Amino acid sequence: MASIQHIVERTDPDADLLACTTLTRIDHVDAHVFRAARARLPAEWAREILEGPPAVTRLRLRLGWMMLGIRLRPAAPDVIAGWPVTHRDAEYVRVQAMSPIGLSGQLITRVAGGEVTFATFARLGNPVARRIWAKVLPTHLAVVRSLVDGAASRSR
Repeated sequence: MASIQHIVERTDPDADLLACTTLTRIDHVDAHVFRAARARLPAEWAREILEGPPAVTRLRLRLGWMMLGIRLRPAAPDVIAGWPVTHRDAEYVRVQAMSPIGLSGQLITRVAGGEVTFATFARLGNPVARRIWAKVLPTHLAVVRSLVDGAASRSR
């Protein structure tokens, strides 16, 4: 029986990825990368990662974000999974949301050299935000890995 090969790897953000965020302070960053089986624009990959999973998964994402106080927007061309697009070009797309608990987040999808990188950047503005983020971080990392792995698998 063939072994399962992980096509998504967690990676450290490089200078090019860090240059995509506009947060004045980065308290958390995680990035996952995979080799793209086909060419797509960054916004298309972001939609595949965040809007491509089954409906129940998308509902759980929205509920999780809302529990963090993130105000999601209705579907529109300049919105991905409820997050407003704040930058879009051929290299990367950035969506951003803020929460009244002091959490500012940016999700960046970057396409370069045949690879897709999906990264979460967070600014934790106060002790409450830091405590909440510490509690949700393990779940966040597992969910992001699953989302990116699913998008990579669906694109093969």
